[in-house]
Amino acid sequence: MEKDKHVKILMIDSLQVNYVEHGEFDGLRDDGCEVKVTCTPTPGQLAWADGIVAFHSVKVDSVLLAQASRCRALVKATTGVDDVDMTALRAKGIRFANIGQVGVEEVAEHSLALVLLAQRRLLDYFQHTLLGGWCWRECGTQAPGGLLKPCNETVLGVLGYGAIGQAVARRAAVFGYQLKFHDPAFVHCPDGVAQACSFEALLAQADILTLHLPLTSATHHLFNERNLARLKPGAVLVNTSRGGLIDSDSLLRALDSGQVSQALLDVVEHEPAILPALRAHARVALTPHAAFCSQRSLSTLKARALGTLLAMLEKTPSVTANKWWPQDQEGDAHV
Repeated sequence: MEKDKHVKILMIDSLQVNYVEHGEFDGLRDDGCEVKVTCTPTPGQLAWADGIVAFHSVKVDSVLLAQASRCRALVKATTGVDDVDMTALRAKGIRFANIGQVGVEEVAEHSLALVLLAQRRLLDYFQHTLLGGWCWRECGTQAPGGLLKPCNETVLGVLGYGAIGQAVARRAAVFGYQLKFHDPAFVHCPDGVAQACSFEALLAQADILTLHLPLTSATHHLFNERNLARLKPGAVLVNTSRGGLIDSDSLLRALDSGQVSQALLDVVEHEPAILPALRAHARVALTPHAAFCSQRSLSTLKARALGTLLAMLEKTPSVTANKWWPQDQEGDAHV
């Protein structure tokens, strides 16, 4: 990167939620780069940029890239790359990276909080007391087959055993859960915390199933009518990875039939345009794609994205041409 030339960086923030504070990056920086931040990039801004940082929910497609005539490198400030047109990037010769794992501990803690909320049927208690009740026998907290079970009598299934899945399992082990997982990358549990099993066995045995998968063509609507029917009757579904893993219409039918007793979701298909029936369902708890969020993770996310982009722009074309390195998503796409 030439020191006597301003490197022009365009940060495209999310329309759903601002990751970048007002005035945090705009202007000429001490490191010799000029930064502009916008949620709605104009053709002129896209044509101006040497490099682009795109945050969550910003779709990197052929339409956007066609206008980015100067762009030499692009960083998706996410773990998942399901909304990135890799073919279009390659066709334009734009170097690409995502940011790898950010907020692993935070997502694991959020996931376990949802698991415990389900374990104690707190949704039922909250609704009961909100309506003026004060008797646990009247508020629907009896699980099929009897009263609520303690953690050490509950099978917690972890689908996807990457960094976040393993962090969830380590925390859940402290509560005494019977831990089982499925991940094609592991025949045996790498940390000795959980028992490996097949996908079918995990669905049939888990009282609570927590999802930690990337969204790909193979996992899109993995939880459709067929696979929801494979769950243990009355199972709880927790999702903090990608909303598209679950078909919302099929989930509603499974909730209404009792096949799924509760759904606790930090991510939802087509968010924030969530089906009204799902949003209003008495046995659904929603958090707004917030599992990764903490002061530390948000700061790390932005610093890593900008630092990665600047490092990519400093490389000479002969070194980096045709090198693509989306970080391993394993089972942990959240941001």
